[in-house]
Amino acid sequence: MKRACMAVVCLTMAVMLTVPAVWSQEKKEGDRGSTLTSEKLDNEGRALDEQIVSISKKIEDVIGRYKLMTVKDIRLLPYQISYSLGDGHIEIQRHSFERDELTRQVTRLKKKVIKIYSTGSGVSKIESEIIDRDYNGALYTTVTIMDSSPSAAGTDDVVFTHSINGKKLLDGRRLGEVKNSTAFPVRNSLKREFLVPHLEYFCQVLLSIAETHAKGIKDSDSQMYEFLKESTSY
Repeated sequence: MKRACMAVVCLTMAVMLTVPAVWSQEKKEGDRGSTLTSEKLDNEGRALDEQIVSISKKIEDVIGRYKLMTVKDIRLLPYQISYSLGDGHIEIQRHSFERDELTRQVTRLKKKVIKIYSTGSGVSKIESEIIDRDYNGALYTTVTIMDSSPSAAGTDDVVFTHSINGKKLLDGRRLGEVKNSTAFPVRNSLKREFLVPHLEYFCQVLLSIAETHAKGIKDSDSQMYEFLKESTSY
C-alpha cells in the first residue's frame, strides 16, 4: 500500500514538473513563429518601399527626359484623362462616370488625381486624391495622400486624410502609424494594393502622354523636311 501511494506521489510530481516545461517550450516555439512572421512582414514592407521609390524615380526620369515642365501644348491624351501644367507641378486626372440607364444622367463620378511637383530635374512632392461622388446617395468621399519625399527611402511619412461629406474620419494619418500586425497587416496592404498600382498607373499614363507628344513633334519635323526637300526639284 505504501509503495502504491509513493508511486502515485512520484507520478503526480513528475506531471507537475513536466507540464510547465512543455508549456514553456510550446510558448517559446509560438513566440519564435510569431517573430519569424513579423520579420517576414517587415521584409515585405521594405521591399514594397523600394518598389514605391523606384516608381517615383521613373516618374522623375520621364519628366526630365521629355522636359515636361516646359511643355505647355500637350493636346493628345488617353481616354477620360485630363492633363495640365501648373505652377511648378503637373496634374493628371482620370475620370470614370456611371449613368442612369434610362435618363443617361450621371449618377456617380469616380476620379483620381495626381499632382507631381517638380523643377524639371527631380520630384519634390506627390499629392494624390481619390474621389467618389454618389449623386443618388448624396455621398461624397475623398481620400488625399501626401508624399513629401517621394525619392527618399521609406514611406512612413506618407500622410492620408479621409473625409465623407466634408467630415474628416482620418486627419493627417501617417502611414507609419497604420496598424501592421501579423493578424492585420493593413500598412503593407495599403502599399501593395494601393500605392504601388496607383503610382504605376500614373507613371504609365505620363510616359504615354510624353511619348505621344514627342512623336507628334518628330512627325511634324519630318513632314516639313519632306515638303522642303521636294521643293528643290522645281
